Amino acid sequence: MEPATILVLVLCAGGVALLIWFEINSRRNEASKKQMSTLAQPELGPLKKEAQSKVESEIDKTKAA
Repeated sequence: MEPATILVLVLCAGGVALLIWFEINSRRNEASKKQMSTLAQPELGPLKKEAQSKVESEIDKTKAA
């Protein structure tokens, strides 16, 4: 094999390895973001219910008036 062919193969292998590493890192980051959002979501649940009940009470007040 010629040295140029070896160099091209090594560079291609390095590029493929880099792309695979980027993909694995990206998927790991997405999974950790999903996990963080599911952990934070229950905290927002009571706040949403409270806001909805406030809106419903305001609507009931305007209907009663």
